Amino acid sequence: MRSSVRRSLSTSLRAVLATSVVAAGLAAVSAPSPAAAAPAVDGLTQATAAASCWEVKQLNGSAPSGAYWILTPQLKVPTRIYCDQTTDGGGWALIGRGRENWTYNYDGKGTAADVADQVTGTGAFSPRQLSGATVTALMGGKRIDDPTYGSGVRLRRATDPAGATWQESRFTFKADSRDRWTWALGAGLPLASFSIGGSGGTEATTRNFGTDDGFRRVWTAEDPANSYVRGFTYGSTVTGSTSSSSYLYSKNAGGAYAVPFTQVYIRPKLLSSQLSFTAIPAGGTAPETIRAAPRSGALPTSWGVTGLGAGGTTENAGEVQAFAQIGGTVYVGGNFTTVQKGGSATGSDKVAQPYLAAFDATTGEPVPSFKPQLNNQVKALAALPDGRLAVGGEFTSVGGSSRAGLVVLNPSTGALDTSYKTNVENRLTGGKVSVRGLDVGGSYLYVTGAFTHFTHPSAGERYAKGGARIDLSTGLADAKWNPDFNGTGTAVDASDDGTAVYFSGYFTQMRGGQTADRAAAISTATGAAQAKAWQPTFSTAGSARYQQAVKQVAGKVWLGGSQHSMFSYDPTTFALENAHITKDGGDFQAITGGNGLAFGGCHCEQWNYSDTTQYDSTSPGSTNVTWSQADKIYYVGAWDATTGDYVPEFTPEMRADQGRGVWALMVASDGTLWAGGTLTSAVRENGTNQWVGGFARFAVRPHTAPAKPSGLAASTSGTTATLTWSGSLPSGGTFEVLRNDRVIGVTTSKQLTVAGSSSSDRFVVRAADSWGNRSASTAVVGPPSAPATTPVDLVTSGSTWSYLVDNNVSVPSSWTSGSFDARAWPTGKAVLGWGKGPITTDIDVAAGATRPLTSYFRQQVTVTNRAAIKSLLLTTRADDGVAVYVNGKEVGRANLPEGALTRGTYATVAASTATAVASPVSWNVPPSVLVDGVNTIAVEVHSNYRLTPSLSMDLTLTGTS
Repeated sequence: MRSSVRRSLSTSLRAVLATSVVAAGLAAVSAPSPAAAAPAVDGLTQATAAASCWEVKQLNGSAPSGAYWILTPQLKVPTRIYCDQTTDGGGWALIGRGRENWTYNYDGKGTAADVADQVTGTGAFSPRQLSGATVTALMGGKRIDDPTYGSGVRLRRATDPAGATWQESRFTFKADSRDRWTWALGAGLPLASFSIGGSGGTEATTRNFGTDDGFRRVWTAEDPANSYVRGFTYGSTVTGSTSSSSYLYSKNAGGAYAVPFTQVYIRPKLLSSQLSFTAIPAGGTAPETIRAAPRSGALPTSWGVTGLGAGGTTENAGEVQAFAQIGGTVYVGGNFTTVQKGGSATGSDKVAQPYLAAFDATTGEPVPSFKPQLNNQVKALAALPDGRLAVGGEFTSVGGSSRAGLVVLNPSTGALDTSYKTNVENRLTGGKVSVRGLDVGGSYLYVTGAFTHFTHPSAGERYAKGGARIDLSTGLADAKWNPDFNGTGTAVDASDDGTAVYFSGYFTQMRGGQTADRAAAISTATGAAQAKAWQPTFSTAGSARYQQAVKQVAGKVWLGGSQHSMFSYDPTTFALENAHITKDGGDFQAITGGNGLAFGGCHCEQWNYSDTTQYDSTSPGSTNVTWSQADKIYYVGAWDATTGDYVPEFTPEMRADQGRGVWALMVASDGTLWAGGTLTSAVRENGTNQWVGGFARFAVRPHTAPAKPSGLAASTSGTTATLTWSGSLPSGGTFEVLRNDRVIGVTTSKQLTVAGSSSSDRFVVRAADSWGNRSASTAVVGPPSAPATTPVDLVTSGSTWSYLVDNNVSVPSSWTSGSFDARAWPTGKAVLGWGKGPITTDIDVAAGATRPLTSYFRQQVTVTNRAAIKSLLLTTRADDGVAVYVNGKEVGRANLPEGALTRGTYATVAASTATAVASPVSWNVPPSVLVDGVNTIAVEVHSNYRLTPSLSMDLTLTGTS
């Protein structure tokens, strides 16, 4: 930082300036907590970070342009931002710069330091863009489209090859259209107004706006006319150069639609006095973790599948159409002919193995011992409870035997399991058997596709059209369960509670002539009646109304298909809850869930438009929009399983043969997302493009809190405090030092000197990894005169608990209170649970019994002087989800959905015991929940799925008095 930037203002002058600015028209908001003394701010150090570039300029009228430290509660840590303090009074924050090849992805390009440190010159031609989360955080909780706290978006574009002359442009978003930032400008975000070089207009979109075809044009969309170059392009009369040093670029020498070097700015008008930071709790800060979305970069790929087999070349006969996992093996099915290593494999790196292959779930290497023999494509796979593999498709011969549509294979060798003898037939005129969907529910295998009958050598034939179920104990089709659809089914999913089965497809009616409009919810009870009438919403009034994928994920049933729709429904009422449409691109073809997310695969590679059911409202350039957000998508996207909102931070970049995209999705047991279809390449985490054969894998992002630092100590000399601590630095991470209510230092060292400290300061330290996961902090270090405290251990690790693990016993709502009688419950010492890890008391159900989704635990402790207890910290593990109550009052939950919890509520994450132990969850509990006398601690632990291999519970409740 140049010394000329350093200038201090007296406290009185700062107060006058801040007061005058608010009086000039900024809306007043609540001040910070009194626990946090308002620090002097100038943006020159992390400890004196300002709320905005604009505040720096208001407090120091001569502040020059340069990089300053900016902090809002949403940014969490002081962040270096380049501030233009000259143009239009200054206060502009640089959020991106570059020439061609800008990204539309939400995570941007590069780091904040990249943007702040190289703002112009040929070295800045390769775009660097702040993440969408960072840009939104710069607004300090205000909307991007709020004119009270912002000045819209500013573009500074070069107008000549040498970069000697520049143009200023502005645009503002239409009111109530942008609550957060997105780089998906090519999607056509609606504008209220724009001005380019002094010439302006209204009612336009970010895709393409302006007043001429020359320099007064901004074109952000990829198009054949501009050679698919991403940038802030001029019009057709402005030519560029292929020169690496030209500020006006064209992919072809002298080509039209020149792409200028551009800087993008916003101007949040925020003062520190307007921001509300949260004071550090007495017990320190709780851990923070990001959601378990996949990494956008694909895992390295060596092996894949290629070639098209007997299934043909239509779009629904792509290389990969199904996944299943059994143990450490992932099975891949489709219309491929070959398993090969790399795009130009020969010899032993290219093996003829059509339609079905096995790969190591961890390494992605093929499993050569698995050698099934099928004569046509595989369209569905399912892992059976006994470890065998069910295979559905359009084959008529397996292992040399005449078998159509559905077989069971040995998962190790691929050999036909001859004990399963049921065969599938389609007796419609010209009918061909096609089994397109399989799912296990309870003791049945549910089947959908194109078929009419199931036959067995000794049991005869059973009629079931378009939908059926196989009794896994006998291998026979259930003769009393037949939806009798009048068209082909495309996908099937057994409901989480076991009461219904969801179908999607091309049908319009079911048994008895009942309406089943391309989707149906069928009761699992004998008779296959509708569980609930379901009228899906369609995104167009035209004839393209088929649905291709259905899946319940947590509390929503997702349905995807024609006209690019990805909609969710309430599984109780089947009312529409969330609506998303992708365009340009195409239909959704696969849906799965995992890690608290729903995933959808499609032949879409442009935009996801949120909160709209109207396909035509997403037309490029349309200003009459009905959607709320637009984000980039490449063939597969993620949606939050609880809210239904699009998850923009997962944006994998892939290419697919003929753009047909993703037709199969699966979240493996280690959290890795497998995406398959006609994929030909994928961008890795390091940014390089790699060949893929049919499928790509995306590892889950780290989403556990780092280890907590310890031993924080403070010494003071005058107004300078020196802090030291112990602990392990996360890989690529930092330590964050908080004072009173905010971060004032980020370091890789284990000490920090803080100038301007006072005796009232309270400090803590926490660890943060490079992904944004944060540990619980150390205990607060206060002034020497702070009152002495005494530790209080109310519940210790390894203590004795009463527990209930029984599907046949219901607990009343009073089970968390002291009045509930739990004397009949068994007792045991923690750790209680089953599976991997150290378990002191094994509470697993008997062999052959079904594990419940929810287990209950209680303990009672006596408190003799509640008034003396000043703080409480509860620490437990989330394996998989946990909710804790003290005297009937909920004090915390983790990995569970919002709202009322029932015995059938699924955890939102399948955390392993090792993960849960390594990342305990903690809550600061108000001592007021305690009473003098007997207190009841109640814990309910929920599993993510009934066959979860592990569950564990231990808890501590400690405090100070």
